[in-house]
Amino acid sequence: MWNRGMVYAVCAAACLSAQTVPVRAGDDFPARPVSIYVANAPGSQADLLGRILAQGMATRLGQSVIVENRVGASGFIAARATAQAAPDGYTVMLGSSGVMAINPHVYASVPYDARKDFVALTYVASSPNVFLVSATTEAGSLRDFVDAAGKAGRPINFGSLGPGATTNIVSQLFGRAASLPVTEISYKSEPAIINDLVGGRLDFSVLPIASTVTYIRSGKLKALAVTARKRTDFLAELPTTVEAGYEPVQMTQWYGLFAPAGTPKEAVSKLAAAAEATLADPDTRRRIAQLGVEPGGLDRQAFLRFFASQYEEYGTMVKRLGIKVD
Repeated sequence: MWNRGMVYAVCAAACLSAQTVPVRAGDDFPARPVSIYVANAPGSQADLLGRILAQGMATRLGQSVIVENRVGASGFIAARATAQAAPDGYTVMLGSSGVMAINPHVYASVPYDARKDFVALTYVASSPNVFLVSATTEAGSLRDFVDAAGKAGRPINFGSLGPGATTNIVSQLFGRAASLPVTEISYKSEPAIINDLVGGRLDFSVLPIASTVTYIRSGKLKALAVTARKRTDFLAELPTTVEAGYEPVQMTQWYGLFAPAGTPKEAVSKLAAAAEATLADPDTRRRIAQLGVEPGGLDRQAFLRFFASQYEEYGTMVKRLGIKVD
């Protein structure tokens, strides 16, 4: 468990070399490589997404764009490093809804202010989640699962990445919506959850499509619903939780591009334009979709409004569920 001292010590070390003196962006911006910080490990969904985005932005900016993995502390390291970087346009972050809209409400001590320390650039993509059970589960629909669970005479367990994680929040929302007692079993990684779910040691879990589609299509896991308002093209045959009658059970992880607060308007405009042009490119959208991720379609102003509403919405949700980590 990360306590306040540990988080600040790690973040301080990660950001030791960060510049603090603002530099104005000239007409020749960018004159050197731009870095995209990613809070996840190489090979992860966020990392692959960041590299696709970096490649397209480099072409449009006429300068190298490099992905740097700043992993650990629930995304605190990457976020703090970005917030403390020189606000000159040469450092940005691929921030997730978890890091930017959920963590600030879950953790008692967060080493950054998601709304004040950053400027939102571009809505990059969203990653739908699916409600999963073992392939041996007899239920053929979410309603069937709820009916069977209600007759089990015990709390049903779910695999989660811990308090505040999407896996935890949406599972608790499901328990409330279905009037079922649910018990969390925490894991350190999605593969560990999947392993126990395949083995029948968990009753259910809610995980990203990108992490589980191979297991779904091979028949090792059974998907009962996508936790969103509309169906996803990636698994178009799968009904939504809304269609199944559980409207409160909605949560989709999203990714956005953020720069340090104080970044010059010229740099913000060029970075946002390069990202938006990349995301509008048909080939780029196809490559992103192959990750099981839905490419973004919001301009910068729409993303600003979306981020503000998501921050408030998740704050209300976390408070209602009583989730808090010291």
